Amino acid sequence: MAGAIAEIAHTSLIHNFRHINPEQARIYLIEGSEQILSSFPKDLAEKAARDLRKLGVEIILKTRVTEITSEGVRIGDKFIDSRNVIWAAGNQTSPLLDTLEVMQDHSGRIHVNNDLSVPGYPEIFVIGDAALLLDAAGLPLPGIAPVAIQQSHYVARLIRKNTCGKQRKPFRYFDKGMMATIGKAKAVAVVGKLKISGFIAWLAWCFIHIHFLISFANRVVVMLNWFYLYCRNQRCIRLITRPLTDKDEPIR
Repeated sequence: MAGAIAEIAHTSLIHNFRHINPEQARIYLIEGSEQILSSFPKDLAEKAARDLRKLGVEIILKTRVTEITSEGVRIGDKFIDSRNVIWAAGNQTSPLLDTLEVMQDHSGRIHVNNDLSVPGYPEIFVIGDAALLLDAAGLPLPGIAPVAIQQSHYVARLIRKNTCGKQRKPFRYFDKGMMATIGKAKAVAVVGKLKISGFIAWLAWCFIHIHFLISFANRVVVMLNWFYLYCRNQRCIRLITRPLTDKDEPIR
């Protein structure tokens, strides 16, 4: 996201305004851990950080935001003035989980058995971001869509077979790999032991996303649209820089 914002500010909007200079926009990426993309290998995360810095993103690591106001954010003793703050540090679990009176971690996720059931309640399942399940290496499964999708299929099979009170096969997550785009022709990807970055990773990301679109027509339209935007190096981006007045037509 930080890379996309940097490209919009420094490329797409550069010739669109007379009274503001989008090139003067400063983009900060504040990360509480030691690296961005914490679920990726360190070398790929460092590659992504270098690409972001080339795009003009200022990365602040091992720092947590302590306050967010309408004027900006505070990190420790430093205050960064900003009217645009985007929070991308995860979400909070549902308050419903607190009513179960079972073991939870600091994020509110419920510790589940290897069949995704709640300890002591084999008929209750918790999946996705609400569940805390360790993999073979003893690390929590990431709160991403592929994990939740595979868990939903697993639990659906258990419910359909009415396995309550029976021995269940433990849930096993099949990791198909991870990808992250940094900007135009910049991405990182890891599939098993294979690690790729740069244009090849970005191209793979494009083809995979097109592959999962519904209908052949949609795939063709999106592919042609992306190719056109790639060649023109422009995006259909516009900003409203003043409040609407009574004379303005309403937006529909």
